[in-house]
Amino acid sequence: MDICDTYIHEISSRLKISRRCIRQTISKFDKFHIFTTKPGGGRPPKITDRQKRLIKLQQQRDDTASLANLVRYANTCLNLSVGRSIISRILHDYNMVSYVVPRKPQITLMQRRNRLKWCYDHLNWSIDDWSNIIFSDESNFEVINRKNRVYIRRFRNDRTRFERSQRRVHKGGGIIYVSNKHIH
Repeated sequence: MDICDTYIHEISSRLKISRRCIRQTISKFDKFHIFTTKPGGGRPPKITDRQKRLIKLQQQRDDTASLANLVRYANTCLNLSVGRSIISRILHDYNMVSYVVPRKPQITLMQRRNRLKWCYDHLNWSIDDWSNIIFSDESNFEVINRKNRVYIRRFRNDRTRFERSQRRVHKGGGIIYVSNKHIH
């Protein structure tokens, strides 16, 4: 029995590690002069750091871009065949989170008072006063948007990420016909 084997046996019993593991570690140190695993093991990355930064930059340019749009961008502009999960992982690594844009608050109490004041100011207008205003036969009214959600992706520590809000009311929802005829 060699002296080295007695040391290996003693080390393995004290550390409760197999003798084979200790032998391999000693031979690796004799051969490469390092204890750690050699670098370069595993599959090489499919996407370079530059391409990851370009994907992040594209998301920053249009913060409402969906993952499908970013996949399309990576396929066409960067010649990468990647899926949504890889794009999502890249953006998550850059600490970019996706959330629903908060809805714009409805009119405030002050705005409501100003509108009521305008109505009361014009309540006693004569027919001549109202004749100076042009009324259209067809006008658009606004419909409240209840189910459209806008997703946005921003940095997690961005203080301005909640400043953007989604409009509650969208124009062009329907048409009202105003006519002189009375409907009975």
